[in-house]
Amino acid sequence: MSLSNIDKTRQLRTEDELHGLVEAIHDSPPSTQETNWLEWKSGLALGAAEGRFAVGKAILGFANRSVTQAQLALEGVVYMVVGVGPGAAPGVPAFDHATLGQRIKTYADGPRWTPHYVDFAGVTVLVIVIEPPRPGDPIHTLQKEFSNDKTRHQAGTIFHRGAAHTEPAGPKEIAMLQERLIEGQREPDLDLALSPSAEPLIRLNAGPKQVDGWLTQHERYVRANSGAPPPPPPPREAQTPYERLAGLSDLSSGIGGTFVTRMMYADPKDQEEFDRRVKGYLSKVRRVMLGNIIKNIVRSDEKNKVYFTVGNLTDDPVVGVQFTVIVPRSKLLVFTSAPSVDQLPPLPRWPDEFRDRMAGNAAPSALPQDYDFTPLRGSVSETSGGFEVTWDVGDLRPGAWSRRLEITVVPGPDAPEEVEITMTAGAMNRRRRVTEKTTLSISSDEWTPDDFYIAEPDD
Repeated sequence: MSLSNIDKTRQLRTEDELHGLVEAIHDSPPSTQETNWLEWKSGLALGAAEGRFAVGKAILGFANRSVTQAQLALEGVVYMVVGVGPGAAPGVPAFDHATLGQRIKTYADGPRWTPHYVDFAGVTVLVIVIEPPRPGDPIHTLQKEFSNDKTRHQAGTIFHRGAAHTEPAGPKEIAMLQERLIEGQREPDLDLALSPSAEPLIRLNAGPKQVDGWLTQHERYVRANSGAPPPPPPPREAQTPYERLAGLSDLSSGIGGTFVTRMMYADPKDQEEFDRRVKGYLSKVRRVMLGNIIKNIVRSDEKNKVYFTVGNLTDDPVVGVQFTVIVPRSKLLVFTSAPSVDQLPPLPRWPDEFRDRMAGNAAPSALPQDYDFTPLRGSVSETSGGFEVTWDVGDLRPGAWSRRLEITVVPGPDAPEEVEITMTAGAMNRRRRVTEKTTLSISSDEWTPDDFYIAEPDD
């Protein structure tokens, strides 16, 4: 087996895997080149400074790679092998791990690496496993000056592993290492799943024309069910001389007759008062009807609802999630709670002195309006671009989804057939925001006031 047969999709860790790596190096052709994940030295005196520097230099170079480039092979893990090469296996003396570690750290102190001794072809081969770089890793530098008759490297030198060689880092490599250091101090990017769902929305056609038409029908019902007594009969003339003599024909206009007439028959003054009451009643209904219709839609469990959920599909918790939906101004309204509006007034009744006096003595209602105290609603604000709804979702554990977030969208009769809305989410411990768009469909079906209130109920 040669190096070309090595499976580079996963790191080599076990004793058998490291033995296979040594064997692959030995069995490779002499022309085989080193790589950015593997360096070997068939003959290296680890007891001498030159040998220890060579190992330390390789460790520093591998540790100073970019995170992205390192992950292209063996999950970022790299190997420095001493005592074997293509076609040769001279081996190395087996130093105590602690002694070897102290000698290498003289030049390379900081990178994470582990020495392993592998028995191969009757000799001992040293395999040094160097851990992959990670965001936030420091820039690893040479700890002690090294020089011989061929080269000289001062303490603080930065080495970088290229395609097949370890050399002092240039400006581009240093810039990469600086970015790697900063990257570890940044919060990770936000990765949340945004899930919308909605049925086609129904339009509301409750303009002045529709409301006036409903009120015209409703007024007929109000007047027909006012509780008014019948009108008084015309005066009756006496039919006999005796009746004319006794004045019985004038009983209805006398004191007793006046009382009976007022109790049994409609009084013109009461008619005027009732007309005034009907006018005031219809005026108030006209003023509060639209608000009450919208309140009915919002409080319904199914009418024109758009639902959202936010999911954390990562392996890490996300803290302080905030979710926002932006709905453009497209001849529609957006609600998360029912509007605060006066309730529809009671039907006006024909004046009745006793009943009216009792109603006047009754305690006023503590809540003239129908308030919505439902908690955890999103807050709606109107901006120049449309309606902006924001929820404080809170923290999401790994794999967790938020509660169902809800808005009610009420399109008017002239709203478009489709409306594109924008969803965004942010978090306290993540960078950037997640933004997605979805389209709401608006049906051609319409609601009118008759779908919510019966103008002329069947009693």
